[in-house]
Amino acid sequence: MKLAGITLMIAILSALLAACGSGGGSASTPTSKPDSAGNSGTAGEAIACAAAQGETEEFGATKLIFEYNSTDNDTGFHGQFDASGWSELCLYGPDGEQVLAVKPQKQLKDLTMGTIFFESREPPDAEMSQEEILASFPEGSYKVAGKSFDGKSLTGTATLTHDIPKPAVISFPAEGDVVDPSDLVVTWDPVTQTTTGDPVEITGYEVIVTNEKAEDPQGFSQPVLSAHVLPSVTSLTVPSEFMEPGTEYELEVLALEKSGNQTISVLFFETR
Repeated sequence: MKLAGITLMIAILSALLAACGSGGGSASTPTSKPDSAGNSGTAGEAIACAAAQGETEEFGATKLIFEYNSTDNDTGFHGQFDASGWSELCLYGPDGEQVLAVKPQKQLKDLTMGTIFFESREPPDAEMSQEEILASFPEGSYKVAGKSFDGKSLTGTATLTHDIPKPAVISFPAEGDVVDPSDLVVTWDPVTQTTTGDPVEITGYEVIVTNEKAEDPQGFSQPVLSAHVLPSVTSLTVPSEFMEPGTEYELEVLALEKSGNQTISVLFFETR
C-alpha cells in the first residue's frame, strides 16, 4: 500500500477513536468500575473512597434525619458527619449504592475537614411528596467510609427511620399577633404521634425566635434565640432583653423524635 493511503487510513481511525472517546456517538459505552464497597457503578456516577492503610477509627458522629416543615409542607434529608480530620467521605445506602461522596481539593485537601453538615433541597409537597422522598431513602443502616488526615480508615453507621413526628400546635402566640415584648411566653401542645398516627417518642422540643429586622448577610450577628427543652416542657419564657418593640419575629417550634427526625411549626408575630 502506498504511503498516502496508509496516512489516510490512520487519520480516519484517529477521528473515529476520538469521537468514541468523547461520548459524542450513540454507540459509546460508559465504563464501569467497583467502588471501595464492592459496588459496580457507571463512571462519573460513583466516586470511590480509596481503601486506607493501617488502623481503623470510627467517625465521631454519623447522623441522618428527615426534617418536615409542616407550615411550608416540604420535607428534606439532612446529615452530619465529623471526625478529627478527614480527606474523603463516602455514604452508602442499605442497598450498598453510593449516596454521597465528598473529597476536598487543593489546599482544603491538605487541611482536610472536621465536620460536614448538609441539607438537601426541600421541594414543596406538590413537586415531590413526603412519601416519594421517604421511598427514595429507605429505612435502615447507612454505611459511612472515609480516610483520615493521617491515612487511617474511618468507618461509621447512621440509622435512618421514617418516624416523623406530627407538628407541635403552637397555642401562643398566634399568627400575626401583636404581643408585649416584656411578657412573652411561647406555648404549644405536646406531640404524641407520628405523621402516620403511630406512637412517637419525643426526646425534646426546640424553640427558635428570630428577629426579622436585624439581618446580617455577611455574618452571624442576626439576633436568634434558640433553646432545647425536655419533652415534658411545653412552654418557654422569652427573655425581655432579647425582644425589641415594634419588630417582626419568626417563631419556630420543632418536635424532635428519638431517631433524630424533626418537624417544624412556623408562624410570625410582632411586638408593640
